[in-house]
Amino acid sequence: MSTLILDTPESGSCTREQACDTALIPLATRTYQPLPNKIMIEMIYKIAAEVGIELQNEQLGLDLKGMRMFGAADIVGKDFFGGQIGLQIGWCNSYNRSMSARFCIGGKVFVCSNRAFHAYTDGTCIQQGYVTRPHKNLGEFGIHDGLIDNIRAAFEQIDGYRKSQEEFYGRMTDCKITTEIAYHSIVRAAQAGVIKKTNVLTLAEEWDRQAKEPEGDAEWHEEFQGRNVYSLFNAFTQVEKVRLARNPVASHISTMDLTSFFYKEFNLN
Repeated sequence: MSTLILDTPESGSCTREQACDTALIPLATRTYQPLPNKIMIEMIYKIAAEVGIELQNEQLGLDLKGMRMFGAADIVGKDFFGGQIGLQIGWCNSYNRSMSARFCIGGKVFVCSNRAFHAYTDGTCIQQGYVTRPHKNLGEFGIHDGLIDNIRAAFEQIDGYRKSQEEFYGRMTDCKITTEIAYHSIVRAAQAGVIKKTNVLTLAEEWDRQAKEPEGDAEWHEEFQGRNVYSLFNAFTQVEKVRLARNPVASHISTMDLTSFFYKEFNLN
């Protein structure tokens, strides 16, 4: 699932050098304190190193002739649930006062040039490690110092976040369900608007298909074979892959709604 989506007319991927072009930085005023992209990016990597976190696979993009910057990266060595789930970070900044400086951590993050900014966290969709700082002087804490403290606190939540996610996915695996329950949950997901009603039959067929290994099917996954809530969850995400290619923004939002739905549907407290 792609992390950085650049789908507005003037947006596009960029290098670190392009994102850090000092010619783009506006002048500070009494009420406005711009944060240079270079400082924000270096701040993130410096704090990560200080708390023992390694980042890789950086993605960067600019929009509105460099007035907005978007970024994302993977966290190394913090995968969980048997390596099936990883952690990522996302960030954004602006020089035209259209966005606060923002940073987030999640099992997946979604950063889009249309200003959508989300982190996949636990089943209740509470965004742990979500930071936002306006470009202002806020008493003794300006945007720079306040952002440092906020980002450090977010990184320090990682182990607790991993533990809560391990427990969440573990509960899904431990919760055995019948095909009848799976079908009823698919219908309720459609009624709740989590999936399109036209996908009900497709999802039921995907649930059935993953029950046994077919010959020569690259889309079959052994870990989805168990008849449990985790298998059903992955039937949903497999079907969602079709929409991801056409409409990544809607697909990412739907996936967050799906996680929240499963948390409540199966009482995964």
